[in-house]
Amino acid sequence: MLNLFIKYKHPTPISNILCILICGIIAFNSSVINAQEQINEPQQVEALLLKSKGLAQTNIDSSYFYATKATEKSKLIKNDTLLAKSNLQQSSLLIFKKEFSKSDSLLQENLTKILPKHIKGLTIHNLATIQYYKQDFQKALELYVQAAGILEQTKKTEQLVSTYSNIGAINASLKNYKNAQIYLERALALSDFDEVVKLQILVNLCNIYYNEKQFKKYTESIFKAEELAIKYNSKNTLSTIYNNLAIYFTNDGADYNKAVSYGKKAIALKKELNSTNTLNVTYNNVGNAYLKRQEYQKAISFLDSASIGAQGLLKSYIFNNLKESYLGLKQYKTALHYADLKDKIKDSITNQKQKESVAELTEKYESEKKEQRINILDTENKLQALTIKQQNYLLAALALFVLLIIILGYFGFKSYKIQQQLDKVLLQQRLRKMQLNPHFLFNALQSIQNFIHQNDKEKSSSYLTSYSKLIRLVLEKSDDDFITVEDDKAAIESYLTLQLLNYNNTFSFKINIEESVDEDFDMLPTLITQPFVENAILHGLKNNDNGIISVKYYKLDSILHVSITDNGKGFEAKKDDSNRLHKSMSMEIIKEQLKNLNKSSKDFKGDIEVKTTSNGTQVLLSFTTM
Repeated sequence: MLNLFIKYKHPTPISNILCILICGIIAFNSSVINAQEQINEPQQVEALLLKSKGLAQTNIDSSYFYATKATEKSKLIKNDTLLAKSNLQQSSLLIFKKEFSKSDSLLQENLTKILPKHIKGLTIHNLATIQYYKQDFQKALELYVQAAGILEQTKKTEQLVSTYSNIGAINASLKNYKNAQIYLERALALSDFDEVVKLQILVNLCNIYYNEKQFKKYTESIFKAEELAIKYNSKNTLSTIYNNLAIYFTNDGADYNKAVSYGKKAIALKKELNSTNTLNVTYNNVGNAYLKRQEYQKAISFLDSASIGAQGLLKSYIFNNLKESYLGLKQYKTALHYADLKDKIKDSITNQKQKESVAELTEKYESEKKEQRINILDTENKLQALTIKQQNYLLAALALFVLLIIILGYFGFKSYKIQQQLDKVLLQQRLRKMQLNPHFLFNALQSIQNFIHQNDKEKSSSYLTSYSKLIRLVLEKSDDDFITVEDDKAAIESYLTLQLLNYNNTFSFKINIEESVDEDFDMLPTLITQPFVENAILHGLKNNDNGIISVKYYKLDSILHVSITDNGKGFEAKKDDSNRLHKSMSMEIIKEQLKNLNKSSKDFKGDIEVKTTSNGTQVLLSFTTM
């Protein structure tokens, strides 16, 4: 589930702290002056500034009027310190009115004078605030840190707390939570002068502790914040605290009873305050707690309330919780309905974010154009532009390098594939040469020719049929990796028939396919059996007038076996016969063929086993395909 703790319920640290910041600036000089006891002109200026600060929260135009009067009077009496105070007051009000250029001009005027440290610190503080509103967070952060360094040398605790708080807030927005924690804890340590300010800092610190998963500090801080909120009857803050506690006990505290209790307290306070704009979030949090307790009907009740008027991403989270609740009730059709609604909202949000990004970029571009007409780029901006340019060159060089690696990789892979294909073609040629032995073909043709001369049409036709069938199968199938058992049998049968002709019927053969084999679908490597049959004739049946060759196809446990046996004397009988066996069969070629097939054909495994005795030789081929 979405961590609503950050996105919906916790007060945005920057907005809260900036409120403290602006208010702190306007009220930085809170010494009481009795306007009725004005004795001299400096006291009149102080009175005007006090009046301006008193009106700042209720009537900004009147407040600005009195600040301007204070500035004019300060100039008349030529008092730089009072003029700087007046400029500060005016600049704060101009920031509220978003007239940043005017505010910046007044503050820059302050920096041209030798001022007390606390006024200089507050001047830089206000300059940082302008950069914050312009969304130059890095520049704002640098200025706030500079202001803090100056204010630390003074005894102006209130102003320092405001500056520390803003540094923490900006770091939090940049997700630099460790730095945010450091500065907010510094602000908290100095906030004893005002428990309301302390309350706000505690709430902001809770955000950091939660994100950093420092749950012990989180609970300590949030319960302190609860005590202060109750003490000062700050119901808005208290409702936020209760909602955050509900989220904590749901997601991390693993105490769903407390989660429900705090969630209901938050709902009650929001209803009392008529804060309907965030009520959906709280309903969703309570619903989520009930969901974790597997009390699905209660969860649905709160989630239905949450969905009324909910928009955007929150609505998608509510629908997701409703989906999970209905899944818990095994109402799958309703769960699917909410799943579809959630997906539609997510797609809509994605499209909206893209539009907002384009609009934001356009607005930013226009704003920058206007600023460029007013301000001249300083040396730092030029240096930054140069750095960006160098980074672009570096990125371009890196992109070029990556492209070069991709191109080299592509051609390397292509070369590898071509070499692989070439090796396969060469292997096929070697197999074809091994299977179409010229000596064997010549003898077969000569024998057929003799039958033709003897006018024995029946035998001539029979042997020509076997000859053509063998040649066709070898030429057609040698480019394929696999053939069917039926084709392999036909090739072996044609080959043996022709060899009977060459050897004047000095041996016999039989080929058997068991019922476990499907001739049309079971496959084996192309014509792999022929070289072993040839070896059986040339060496196994040598000097044997009653030779028998038996070829059998069968399957055991889904493994296809081909057994080729002869009743010869075995190749170990003579050492030179063994050498001829190796050469005749071209065992290396056969092994290379099986090795390639094992690599290129998924789930294929081929194996050869040779058994020989003085009573004959058996070659057992086994092929596994899945």
